[in-house]
Amino acid sequence: MFCKKIKYTDYNGNEREEEFYFNLTKTELIRMMVTDGDATLDQVLDYFQQTRNGKQMFKMIEDLVQSAYGVKSADGRSFMKTPELLQAFSQSEAYSEMIIEMLNDADKAAEFFIGIVPKDLQETLNKYYAAHPDMNPEDAKKFIEAQKAAQLTS
Repeated sequence: MFCKKIKYTDYNGNEREEEFYFNLTKTELIRMMVTDGDATLDQVLDYFQQTRNGKQMFKMIEDLVQSAYGVKSADGRSFMKTPELLQAFSQSEAYSEMIIEMLNDADKAAEFFIGIVPKDLQETLNKYYAAHPDMNPEDAKKFIEAQKAAQLTS
């Protein structure tokens, strides 16, 4: 779960600062990776860091934000994602501010992506990228696969 505090000016001219929540379950992440061409987590992160294609970057960021946005229930047991909630968020200046920030700062985009993936995958990605700042996607894939194999045998 990723909580993003966003400062923006609403349509009445009022300055606001609100928290917005984003999350992908393992099932949602797998569905996205399989549907969108079998991309791996490390390839997506590498893309965030290295791409210079504005159109592709915009689409990827917008797709991730829209897929991950929701409202957390008060008891924390559910994370609601509905077309109505997404429409209200995507028509706000907060949404616009967030997208622009990530387009202008690849580190913010990578931080967002790491934040929305399930916790156990976050830890795996963070370990790899802390030890390997060059972000070689093939090595990252091998590292993640080794971590998963180790989890299965323990």
